[in-house]
Amino acid sequence: MKVFNIDKFIINIMILVIAILLSTVNIALAKQGDSFHGIIDFGDSNVKTFKNALNQLDKPNRTMHVLTITQFGDSHSAADFFTGELRTLLQAKYGDAGIGWVTPMYASGQYHSCVTWKSRNWQLFSSRNTSDRDFPMGGYIAEPNKNNGYIEVIPKNIDTNNVWLAKLIIKPLKKLTKVKLLDAKQKVHQIVFNQKNKIGQWQVSPIKIDAPFTISTNKGEAELGGIWLQRAQQSGVIVSMIGTNGAKQSIWQKWSPNWYPQLTITESNMVILEYGTNEAFDPLLDLTEYRKNLVENIKRIRETLPHAAVLLMSSPDTLLRTVQSDNLVDRRPANYYQIRQIQQDVAKQEKTLYWDWQTAMGGEGIIEKWLLLDLARPDLVHLTKQGYIESAKIFYQDLIAFIK
Repeated sequence: MKVFNIDKFIINIMILVIAILLSTVNIALAKQGDSFHGIIDFGDSNVKTFKNALNQLDKPNRTMHVLTITQFGDSHSAADFFTGELRTLLQAKYGDAGIGWVTPMYASGQYHSCVTWKSRNWQLFSSRNTSDRDFPMGGYIAEPNKNNGYIEVIPKNIDTNNVWLAKLIIKPLKKLTKVKLLDAKQKVHQIVFNQKNKIGQWQVSPIKIDAPFTISTNKGEAELGGIWLQRAQQSGVIVSMIGTNGAKQSIWQKWSPNWYPQLTITESNMVILEYGTNEAFDPLLDLTEYRKNLVENIKRIRETLPHAAVLLMSSPDTLLRTVQSDNLVDRRPANYYQIRQIQQDVAKQEKTLYWDWQTAMGGEGIIEKWLLLDLARPDLVHLTKQGYIESAKIFYQDLIAFIK
């Protein structure tokens, strides 16, 4: 005969109660933002097209084909350490089709792993700290401040085939504006402007040219807003970085209202939005306006690039260095959880892809462990170069798993 064990019964009841309490805590934490592992598809209608396009590059007898990923973002993108490593990994597997968008000249405090610049008598304006200019896509304007100036664009890793399709985002300021390009073979090319466009309007001027090349014009002739660099007649992947230190998603609203058509030059198969860190630190941020801008920007991307998948990327794990507390919530920037939740809600509402960078790193508070491993900087906001490289490796693995 089996004897009823009252002590064991009580212990089981206590275990059940504790499990229910833990479940309640987990639900409460989830309300601050869910943790999503890998790339999550909330219903993007272009996912199948993107997967097919990338898998097409994996075929041995492929035809001429280029796949482009364009990432907009803040300082996490502007360093090009994350996007640079992603570019390297994808091009090693699928082929090198080029670099993509670059600033018109060197931007102070930023870096590009594939391009350097030399310049004389040109100056650069950024939409981050200037508001009275007609900024094109990317939010930069370079203009000559004296005559006889130049910008030399120097792709790194020069090989035997240095013929590039360069697309210049350029604004002629005079009816007979003259802009010359001198290529690596000392051949002079003259930019031909589209006569349908009015003087003082941004336009895209494509040209095939041997790199490195030099752009020259006189003061008051033209403004340069960015350059698209693609290898001529070469299949593969382009990972393009369009970033600005200190940028928020709202920086798009500081660019010309007519900048969206310039996005078509990228022919992007995927557009990644990597913003949120600077919003999280802004205690005066209008969260309703932030959400509205994010939704509007996604809609405009889809209007401009109807066949491109859209991916929202959260910011990395972030803590306030100056706050000491055992409670991680107290150590978060003012809007950290709110921004994450809005991004996740918008990803679901607008049916985009989503990648949770914090979860990919290891979860809540992980940046302190990354600091000990020399993968994060002491500000507990930015990563080291190796930290961005490791993050890109995780994203790459998640992307490859996602397309299979």
